[in-house]
Order: sequence, then C-alpha cells, then structure tokens
Amino acid sequence: MQGRTQRARIDQVGTLLVVGSGKGGVGKSTVSVNLAVALAKQGAKVGLLDGDAYGPSIPMMLGVRKRRASKGTEAIVPLAEKKDIPAEQKLKPLLRYGVKIMSVGFFIGEEQAVAPMPDVLGMLIRQLLYSVDWGVLDYLIIDLPPGTSEPQATLCREMQLDGAVLVTTLQDIARIDTAKALAMFQGVQVPVLGVVQNMDGFICPHCGERAEIFPRSQESRSVLDELPLLGSVPLDPAAVMNGDKGHPVVISMPVSPVALAFTRMAERVAATVKAQRPDVEAEKPVVGKDGDDTVKEEMGTDERED
Repeated sequence: MQGRTQRARIDQVGTLLVVGSGKGGVGKSTVSVNLAVALAKQGAKVGLLDGDAYGPSIPMMLGVRKRRASKGTEAIVPLAEKKDIPAEQKLKPLLRYGVKIMSVGFFIGEEQAVAPMPDVLGMLIRQLLYSVDWGVLDYLIIDLPPGTSEPQATLCREMQLDGAVLVTTLQDIARIDTAKALAMFQGVQVPVLGVVQNMDGFICPHCGERAEIFPRSQESRSVLDELPLLGSVPLDPAAVMNGDKGHPVVISMPVSPVALAFTRMAERVAATVKAQRPDVEAEKPVVGKDGDDTVKEEMGTDERED
C-alpha cells in the first residue's frame, strides 16, 4: 500500500481512530467497546463503527441483538452514493451507554453470514462512514477485523486516520501478527498510539488472585516493544459474562481490575491524541441535552426482532 497525501475527513468528527491487530481472537472488539464507553464516561462525544462485516461483534457486546435473519431487501445495507448527502437521508446510529454505534450486524441476523468480496468490503465500510449521521463527535472509533487486508487498506489509503490502537496477547503467535499490523500502519504514515496487552493474566473468581495463563513471548520484537503500553488488561470470567450480556465491564464492574485497566487505557489514549493534535481539543458536553451526552447504565438488552 502506498501513502496518499490527500485523505478525507468525516464532517464534525474531531479524531478518527482505529483499533486493530493482525491476529483474530485477541479481544479487539472488547477493547474497542470499553475504550469508547470509557471515553464517553470521561465526558467525550464518541461514536463506534463496527468495521467487521464478516463477524460483527459490537451489537452483542452492547446489548443490541437481531436474532431473526433478514430476507430480501431487509438484508441490503443502505449506502451513500456520495459524501455530501443531506443529514435527513443518513442512517441514524443507535445510542448505547453514551456512545453512538453502527454495525453491519444491525441489518442481518446474528447467525446470518455476509460475504462481500475483499475489495467490496473496503468500499462498504468507507461508505458506511459517510452514510451515518454521526453529528458532532470528539472521537469516532472503528473496530477493525483481523488481518491487514480490507477494509484496512481502503481506510488507510483514503481516510485521514488520526491514530491506531494495536491489541495483542502475550504469546509469540499473536505478537508476530501484531507486528505485521504495526508495519502496515507505519507504511502508510498512520500514527500508532500504542499497544494494549489483553488477557494479561487471569483473575481467579474465587480468591481474586492473578495467575499467568498464556506463556509470555521470549523473543524481542524491537519495533513492537518500543510502542507505548496503553494498557495491560487481565482476564476476568465475570467481565466476559457481562460482555456477552451486552454490559461493558466499565459500566457493569467499574471498580474491578479489568475496568480500571480500560479506564486508564482511555485516559492514555486521550492524552496521546491531545499531545499529537494540540489543535483539536475535546469539548465537554452539556450533560442532559437531548439525552445524547449522558452515559446511562443501560443494563437491559435491546433485542431487535424486526
């Protein structure tokens, strides 16, 4: 992929971030959800786009489930034909825990497959960015699928990405692929804010003690190791269960070690963005205005049967 000097920005979005990794199963979506909700709890206006059309996880993790399979035109994802479409013709994002969210998973059943060609996938996610009425946001976070193909290639080439957060686990098999993702972002001049070490130890649900469950890599990967450590997040079964129920751990267990790790991670991301882009400062929202900027502890599930 070659860098491109003129990259597009999304109107009214202060900072566009991506969360990615070369390896699947390291918890990118969990990090994306809790990063978004933690930033919202800290007073920012946040949007979250699920960039994984093959296996969208954001709906379930935020309690917005569509169990019934879509048929016919119901399964068509409405996309904009141009960038400057009127706001009244755009898709309205759903609001969960103070975060505006959009996902391909809103248009298909949770067990329904969608299989766009790789080059089409890049265009789909790019156009979905323009098709949503995000409003004014301090941060728009894109949860990327595994790998270094699409939609990563299209987004890196055509969109002005202000930063990437890399997620890995401790073992070599994950770190090797995370280093590939790092090389991809660096090759197209996308700033990498740092790395999150997920599932770093296990919190026993009985005694609360921490134990190592994955072998730590013994190989040095100088470029990856030089990145700032944004967070080290332990694995807690209770946090996993709450996530499956649509309750992010920063809401359901706010003083747990996992939630505190995500909260500190969000603070470091915000501080890094502010240091790199001093011209963009997050505005504090007016709490209670139209209900849009209040982080609500929505502990029920919103199952969509339409």
